[in-house]
Amino acid sequence: MVENIFLLLGSYLIGSISFGHLIGRLKGIDLRQHGSHNIGATNAWRVLGWRWGVSVFILDFLKGFLPLYWVMRRIGVNLADFNLGQMGLMLGVMLALVLGHTFTCFLRFRGGKGVATMAGCLVAAFPLVAGWAVLGWVVTLLFTRYVSLSSLVAGVVMVGTSTLLYVKIDGVLMPVEWMAPGMLGLILLLVVLRHRSNIARILTRTEPKVHLFGR
Repeated sequence: MVENIFLLLGSYLIGSISFGHLIGRLKGIDLRQHGSHNIGATNAWRVLGWRWGVSVFILDFLKGFLPLYWVMRRIGVNLADFNLGQMGLMLGVMLALVLGHTFTCFLRFRGGKGVATMAGCLVAAFPLVAGWAVLGWVVTLLFTRYVSLSSLVAGVVMVGTSTLLYVKIDGVLMPVEWMAPGMLGLILLLVVLRHRSNIARILTRTEPKVHLFGR
């Protein structure tokens, strides 16, 4: 139990590392004072250029992927065979990583919106779900050029796909069948709450659109 608590705390601290803020500072810019005032990859793209935006995304992705992949390997059994405790630990680490990114203790609990870190977690734990979510993100971006809307659509696809893949109507629900869609649904709710301002701007058509491979 104590070991798991330290594992969750460590995951939160890893998630709290704000690569967008660090890279912005290296460039002499505080992303919290420019663009959308967010420290995530999208604002880094707009303010610092697409190369730096991609770099922030990759680093935020890896801080979700690597710790969770390590936990999955440490548990050492197939996802479908996880017991209640193992599934709880894995999903707890996932939530801690995303919460660290969105409410980083290093910046007065004001962080990014959790999309890149969540993507890394998905690829580590639920690669098939991640594949469908990425497809939803890409298609939405190509049609709308709204990164925020694409992220929200990807989140909905994530929850829907996980439900279709793991929930079996057979009268007996295994941990993966109800805990995974439930936790992903909770994280989707967090992502929606973090995108409240984006949703309002989309509705009023004032949300900035991304210009691929622009500055």
